[in-house]
Amino acid sequence: MAKHENNPTSIGLTQYLDLSYWTWAAEDANGAALLHQGAGTILAYVVQRLEEIGCEVVEAYGIVHDKDEREVWSETEKALVVEPKPEHLHAVVKFASRSKSAPLDRLAFGIGVEPQYVEKPGRGRYAFDNMLAYLTHAKYADKFQYAPSEVATVRGPDYLGIDALRRETWLKGRAHVKKKVVAENFEDMRERVLQGEITRDQIMLTDDLFDIYSRHQREIDDALSAYGQRRAYRSAAKLRAGAFSTHVVFIHGDAGIGKTRFATDFITEAINAANAHGERWQVYRAATGNPLDDWRGEEVLLLDDLRASAMDANDWLLLLDPYNASPAKAHYRNKGEVAPRRIVITATIEPVEFFYYARQKGNVDEALDQFIRRLASVVKVFRADDINRYLVQHIGKVEPYEWRQSYRGVSSMYDNARRELTYGPKTSVEHDAESAVVELLSGLAVRSPDVPLALVVGGAP
Repeated sequence: MAKHENNPTSIGLTQYLDLSYWTWAAEDANGAALLHQGAGTILAYVVQRLEEIGCEVVEAYGIVHDKDEREVWSETEKALVVEPKPEHLHAVVKFASRSKSAPLDRLAFGIGVEPQYVEKPGRGRYAFDNMLAYLTHAKYADKFQYAPSEVATVRGPDYLGIDALRRETWLKGRAHVKKKVVAENFEDMRERVLQGEITRDQIMLTDDLFDIYSRHQREIDDALSAYGQRRAYRSAAKLRAGAFSTHVVFIHGDAGIGKTRFATDFITEAINAANAHGERWQVYRAATGNPLDDWRGEEVLLLDDLRASAMDANDWLLLLDPYNASPAKAHYRNKGEVAPRRIVITATIEPVEFFYYARQKGNVDEALDQFIRRLASVVKVFRADDINRYLVQHIGKVEPYEWRQSYRGVSSMYDNARRELTYGPKTSVEHDAESAVVELLSGLAVRSPDVPLALVVGGAP
């Protein structure tokens, strides 16, 4: 008996219907034709070969899976894409006893395949039952559901009868299978989050990732937070070392003119340009209240229609400083260091007026110049001949000029609203949307020389 103790009482077989995977198909002139005659014919021949080496098969069931899918890398799309999996045979074979079976490598030899394609059942009393259920994917709701009638019965009770008796139990087992799969994939997902390969957006929009997140929310949230902190500190270290300086862009125009759409398109192009060179830039869209509460080190910070009073004047000065990383206030927990690659602000008023209001909060007696000189570029969005136009202005030191606040019907707001400024537009060029984006990306490339964005901007990646 001892010599038979390692012989499996049942096995699973998975193999592509390609003659290069079956020794007998390559050796026999009729082999290739046999592989196209259906699961029943193929399995009957496999059973015959097993019996020729002394095995006694009491049950044998098989099906051709021709509607399965798999993810593969597309060189043309530079992304994972879903494609049909090649046709393959799934079979389950049960032997009369261990003495009527054989060691796994001998069984593989008898079947005519490599040993890695022959599988022992898992542990537990339901191992054989689980292999039977897998033939139709009964326990796997995320896989294609094959009809029980597609399963060929070569030995043993008819599979249709087995399915009728076990179907309800198999369907109940889906939750257990899903829980097991989630547990197996959790550590891999957590590690990928810590490496920045999986973002919160991907988790919320991907069914498989959300299944894992829903069962391990605290651990995944901790991983997202840890990665964000590390990303923020790395970015701050690069800023201090002079690897880059923050590129601040202020976009203004009338309500509903398309500022947010332009900002989003422009940010998307910047992120795509960075990602094309192996970076993993992400965008953080700030809330109107406590804007930095949920910031997790994202490289691009979008302050869309944020009121000037959303932060104290000193916080604005610290956040917009292109060359220094500084702590930032948050409602629940202050941020250690904030050093984004790019900050984009959208507003309905022009920047001097915006920061005139910002300066009023926080008792900071700073000249308006201190705010304006932190901007790299200002974009005015306006309509001309029924199409949007974009006036891109680059900010720098200019001859002193006087700014006067526009009268808005409230005299107290107008009193003393005059300032002399020495920073303002040095150049002004009108663009369409596409060329405006290119102009701004060129500015980002200058500010982030450690990432070769200019190659993408120039059209020669």
